[in-house]
Amino acid sequence: MHASKFNCAIISPNPVVAEHYSKEMTRSHSIGSIDCLLDYPSDDILMRMLRLNAMDFLLIDCADLPRAILIIKTIRDRNTNVEILALCQEDVQVLSSLMRAGVPDYIPVDAPANGAREILASSIEKLRDKPNRANAGGDIVAFLPSKPGSGTSTIAAHTAFIASKSPQKRVLLVDLDRDAPVQAFLNNLHPEHFLQEAFANSHQMDADIWSRLASQRDDLDILPADADGATFADNDRMQELLGFFRRAYDLTCIDLPGPLDSCSTEVLLEAKRILLVCTQELTSVHIALRKAERLRRLGLGKEVRVVLNRFVASHVMTEDRVADLIGLPVELTIPNSYALANASAEKGSNVDPSTTLGKSYTKLAQILLNNRIDFPRKQKKFLEFLYQPFVKSQAREA
Repeated sequence: MHASKFNCAIISPNPVVAEHYSKEMTRSHSIGSIDCLLDYPSDDILMRMLRLNAMDFLLIDCADLPRAILIIKTIRDRNTNVEILALCQEDVQVLSSLMRAGVPDYIPVDAPANGAREILASSIEKLRDKPNRANAGGDIVAFLPSKPGSGTSTIAAHTAFIASKSPQKRVLLVDLDRDAPVQAFLNNLHPEHFLQEAFANSHQMDADIWSRLASQRDDLDILPADADGATFADNDRMQELLGFFRRAYDLTCIDLPGPLDSCSTEVLLEAKRILLVCTQELTSVHIALRKAERLRRLGLGKEVRVVLNRFVASHVMTEDRVADLIGLPVELTIPNSYALANASAEKGSNVDPSTTLGKSYTKLAQILLNNRIDFPRKQKKFLEFLYQPFVKSQAREA
């Protein structure tokens, strides 16, 4: 059974009808938000409703049957899980047209109050058999630093920007670090609205509110954070935002802070992929190991990959050694091009895609968009790492 409430919409050119059925819907404890449109919406408005308002149920007045049928077909092509109930005349031709459009259920316009109420309640009850929308929609990818200074925010910014250039892919970048937020700086933004406002409005988030809060860099939408140093304590609001992000975007990249507070943990539990970013520095690998152990205790394992940043091929801490020590596969190594990355950050521009660093960011974006999932490496050679290779390398350096 669904624990969440269902979002409904009423489309009717008759304001009396819209108000009447809006009041009827509020009788049900299963109904959440109700949007009333007093005209048949354009394709743009309809698409925005479907994408951002998470419509579960539609009551559509078929006074203008051709326009109503067009809307129904658009919704069916876009989202087959929306329950649609028609308000129409009991006319054979009208009912046949609705049946062909995939709408068998209707309320006669002259139905008595009790009869209309029963039909409406029956249609709302059918929503409980629909797939849970919380498990549908776009992907959430979490970028988690092993420790501050690992370059996680830079990787998230460039990867999200490149992914946003993919045709017909809507990509969002979220800065969840309220202690040291940098995404506004990295993307050369001067925002007036921040993550904190999104949290305050999570329970009523819709297309209009979101259009005021989100910042843009070309095709990439960005939700920056303000540096108030506060920690999140309301997991329900985080869940509401994650649900909205899934509905609105194909890919949401979330730049997490170092500490695993309750809201960061909520993101990790909902993420399809977790990228644990560390460097070859021994302390960075050690902290990554500790975080990997905590993620396993949360039941996360196959979702986690390591991104090895500022990689130097000649370093004693090789890619295989990092993977063996942490016990997780290395998804990608990103070369040590600190000067290039820093210059890009100062200008708020993207790294040249023809450089080795740029190609690494492009590869990571393609991995996330193509949904590639590798089998984890076998966890092994922990003692061997400590006892043989590392000691011998130290001896040669001495």
